[in-house]
Amino acid sequence: MNRKALSFIISLQEAYTAIVPFFLLTSVVTLLYFLLSYLNINPWFLPKKTISTIMKVLQSFTSLAAVSAIAYSFAARFKVSQIISITLAIAVFITTIFAEQHSSPIVLPYGFTPTTLFVPIASAYLLKLLYPYLSLNIRRSDGNFHIYRLFNYLLVFFFAYLLLVLAYLIIDAAMDAIIKHAISSAHFDLPDILIFTIREALVNILWFLGIHGAHTVNAIFGTGILFKEMLPNLTFGEFHRMFVSIGGAGVGVGLLIALITGCKEKPLKAITRISIPLVAFNIDTLLIYAVIVLNRLFVIPFVVMPLVNMAVAYWVLKVSHIGFGNYYVVWNTPPLIDVYLKTGGNPVAFALQLALIIADTLVYMHYVKRFSSWVKSTAHANVLKENLEITEEIRSEEGIQAFKAHKELIEAQAKLHEVVQTITKENLSIHYQPKVDMRNGSCDRFEALIRYRHNGRITGPTFLSIVERAGLAPIIDIWVSREVKNDFSRWKEHGINPEIGVNLHPDTLKSNSAITRIIELLQGERVIFEIIERSFLSGSVSENNLKRLKENGFGISIDDFGTGYSSFQTITRYEIDEIKIDKTLIDALDTKKGYLVCKHTSSLCHEIGCTVVAEGVERRWQVEILKQLDVDLVQGFYFAAPMTLDSAVEFSKKTDLSKNL
Repeated sequence: MNRKALSFIISLQEAYTAIVPFFLLTSVVTLLYFLLSYLNINPWFLPKKTISTIMKVLQSFTSLAAVSAIAYSFAARFKVSQIISITLAIAVFITTIFAEQHSSPIVLPYGFTPTTLFVPIASAYLLKLLYPYLSLNIRRSDGNFHIYRLFNYLLVFFFAYLLLVLAYLIIDAAMDAIIKHAISSAHFDLPDILIFTIREALVNILWFLGIHGAHTVNAIFGTGILFKEMLPNLTFGEFHRMFVSIGGAGVGVGLLIALITGCKEKPLKAITRISIPLVAFNIDTLLIYAVIVLNRLFVIPFVVMPLVNMAVAYWVLKVSHIGFGNYYVVWNTPPLIDVYLKTGGNPVAFALQLALIIADTLVYMHYVKRFSSWVKSTAHANVLKENLEITEEIRSEEGIQAFKAHKELIEAQAKLHEVVQTITKENLSIHYQPKVDMRNGSCDRFEALIRYRHNGRITGPTFLSIVERAGLAPIIDIWVSREVKNDFSRWKEHGINPEIGVNLHPDTLKSNSAITRIIELLQGERVIFEIIERSFLSGSVSENNLKRLKENGFGISIDDFGTGYSSFQTITRYEIDEIKIDKTLIDALDTKKGYLVCKHTSSLCHEIGCTVVAEGVERRWQVEILKQLDVDLVQGFYFAAPMTLDSAVEFSKKTDLSKNL
């Protein structure tokens, strides 16, 4: 899938996830009202009329909640002010609703509609588009920085509002004209059942996209077909409720039972349990937005099964001559009960609905099983790739193991989401730490290290452990490789061709596509890849990728040698160019054991043709001992901390650091 399209879908999914708690609250209040109505209870402390009012208010405000959630999500994606984006989207949305209704007070639509999608997305995008040209560019360094930043949006907000309202009015007028022309010019007379089938397919497709399908189709094409009689005393609307979308849109009862019996993910099981009483009264909104919307694994059963139900039920009812009574089936009547009330307990009708529920459940169980065992989330991977402007896709089956199942992302979302959203090319940079030659004090070798700018301070990449656990390390490594590649041209402008050490994560070595991209980026440059030893234990894919790096002229360095996985098998089996003795051993040089380990490690590595580097050197006495042990290169704060490229260039021009040796 195209990267931009995938990023668009992920932003929508984040918005839909954010709105789920609001839908849950609305659904619970709705369920409470219906239960009190069915049981004919009207408690004095909470009158049924009050609950009805609360229910209607909540339902009317779902559209505003949806607009706010989408505006927030896309503002984060486009890197514009989220407060301004939400404010603009609500202002435009209310204006468009007033333009449609021409009345006060206005009646807000329920849930996600085409307008609730178009307005916030367009608002965030237009803010991004106009900001470079209309920003007031007020810059203040005092404590009110964020307030002044919002002031910069004054003109941007005003012109974006005018343009969006104008665009909406033009689009709305054009759509009205097209629909009226299509209706007036349509001379063919389609059978009612065919019109109803087309309508149902469109409703399900819109629901899958996150738009309230029934409300949207009703607004465009009207509700006339729903009140037509399909059979004596049975309208198409009643037929739809009892036999087509049993339990709500997209055969909700079948989906619910399949999730109860086949779902293994704890977060999704919790949502399923909450949904049981709601689905019993055909309130499927929570389940649809938590599981179905934009989940490509469920698109086939969600769209197709209601159509299959329709075909089967239509045929059975036509040939069985079931009699239907005058009872009108309202939308919140529970399944099986609705058939009983409508047919007076006809066993054929009861068996038909039960058979459809069983068939729907069996089909959904197949897809729930696939969902539990196969689906993997790439949401944060793509946000991170976009933030760092990495356009290549790292295939999910190789390098991106974001979390083991789609809904596990919910549990870890908050922490990882915060980290990923803050990592951009503006606040990440590459610094270079020298590796000083112990023989002559020169320096033409450096290690590339990530540095992170946060709240005005430059620190090490404290976020890396979170990103790595999410399986996103290949994206970071590709970004580092690209930055190092860009810096090589600047080195060469100064007549310097250094050897640059680039760290590779074990997950990157296991990704064929990531290694291919890194080779393409750094081909022909003087690069040595620093790899921790557990990378050599990662299987045949990693081993083959190590060989590919060597075949393409790159050096291989074992990083942090002497900790964890240190093994002589590693340095005998693979073509290793450099060994980096870990800081923990360097710190133990003043002990007999530490001295002997470093001494014999250095001697052994020289015997097999490896360069020896001492990491984390911070003291003069360490340098003196390392010189006695014939260590080749020293890296650490004793000589220099990681520095910017310009500083590294100047450092490399100091051809004699021997006075510090």
